[in-house]
Amino acid sequence: MSYASMEELHTLRNKIEKRMQQAYLDENTEAPFLDENKLLLLQTLFGQTNLPDKQQTDYTITIMLIQMALDTHDKVIRFTKADETDEERKNRQLTVLAGNYYSALYYQILAGLGEIDMVALLATSIKEINEQKMSLYYDAATSEAFFGKLGRLEGNLFRTAASRYMDTASLEPLDDYFLISKLKQEARGDQQGPLSLKLAAILESQESGMTVPEAIHQEMEAAKARLLAKLDILPPAFAKLSRKLLLQGNRQKELYLEEG
Repeated sequence: MSYASMEELHTLRNKIEKRMQQAYLDENTEAPFLDENKLLLLQTLFGQTNLPDKQQTDYTITIMLIQMALDTHDKVIRFTKADETDEERKNRQLTVLAGNYYSALYYQILAGLGEIDMVALLATSIKEINEQKMSLYYDAATSEAFFGKLGRLEGNLFRTAASRYMDTASLEPLDDYFLISKLKQEARGDQQGPLSLKLAAILESQESGMTVPEAIHQEMEAAKARLLAKLDILPPAFAKLSRKLLLQGNRQKELYLEEG
């Protein structure tokens, strides 16, 4: 990845954050996490198309807004409890409204572009993601099934967008890319989110003896090994981004990759 594309990444991030600004929500709710690994993949995907620059940017911003709307609504699962206080109820309601607000922004952008087909495509993806979430939380009985479903779920929006421009079969190894990115995010959290709580319940039922952080670390290392073994299957641009993800934390090697 060139330094120019790093600048583009930061520009895109700033545009997304500017789009999301809403004074009351900014003051009263936690800012959603913006996954730069997903942003890089989308930037690369649309950069390989013949779309005008503005359309590439609008598509990327739109999909990231959808992702953050979905992630924001996931927080409601954590907040909802029978004995919630007035303050907790207010936070929960504001979190729902924040997710709805980000969703509305996505519709607004695509409607402004007259992109009805894209609205329909992404709406289908959102439906599938919600079905996959139900399967993740209600059907996954083993940690192996849990992590497999999570990788597919996390990559759904990207695969849907990519399906317009390429055969997505070659992108299958990216499920592990998305899984690694999500597990990194989860490992940095407070382990009280719905994903960690579900994983904890699975580990307990399996009598695995592992803690949630230990299971996350073990799966992350396994996912890295799987992704590394399948880099040759990926289109070159996505293989390069996957190498960068695998090298995160090793700045010297990252710089070598960027310069190469």
